[in-house]
Amino acid sequence: LGKKYVESYIYKGDDNCYYEHINGKDVDITEEIPFDLPASWIWTRFHSIIDVRDGTHDTPKYVQQGYPLITSKNLINGKLDFSTAKMISREDYIEINKRSNVDEGDILFAMIGSIGNPVKVIKTKEFAIKNMALFKPYTSAISMSYVYYFLVLSQDIMRKQAAGGVQQFVSLNFLRNYLISIPPLAEQKRIVEKIDEIFAKL
Repeated sequence: LGKKYVESYIYKGDDNCYYEHINGKDVDITEEIPFDLPASWIWTRFHSIIDVRDGTHDTPKYVQQGYPLITSKNLINGKLDFSTAKMISREDYIEINKRSNVDEGDILFAMIGSIGNPVKVIKTKEFAIKNMALFKPYTSAISMSYVYYFLVLSQDIMRKQAAGGVQQFVSLNFLRNYLISIPPLAEQKRIVEKIDEIFAKL
């Protein structure tokens, strides 16, 4: 599980403490672990399973017609709302997407202000992103729908841990190092199906 060349991993020692193997050393991180997991599950950090990037933090020149620039205000109830998006030129769109091109199935997550409000992208049109995180899977052993629900569950905790005064924010480093509990893929899919089933009845 994780990157092709695993740089770090978390394991439970014989002493029931949790350790993170990183840079050739084993560090006790027991105090960071919120709770024990079933035997087939693992704790890992987002950077081990997900490529976490961000969009531009600059403000491009807006144009009358062009490509939508999606910000946190366009993340509404798990969907993208293009109705209030400002437009940018093709040149700015291409430049921003050199490092943060959004693909179908990726997850967007607001980093500034109203932190969270994750959206699993259903690609309907071309757009660029500003002041938000972009979660891209490294491996097919991860269900992005599972990651989406994990982020929905975790966003309140993240808001409490966020930095900043009037304008709260979470950094890329914070998100990349955030702990996520991962079951086997079949279990991830079962969890997603159950949550979908519950939401369908609401």
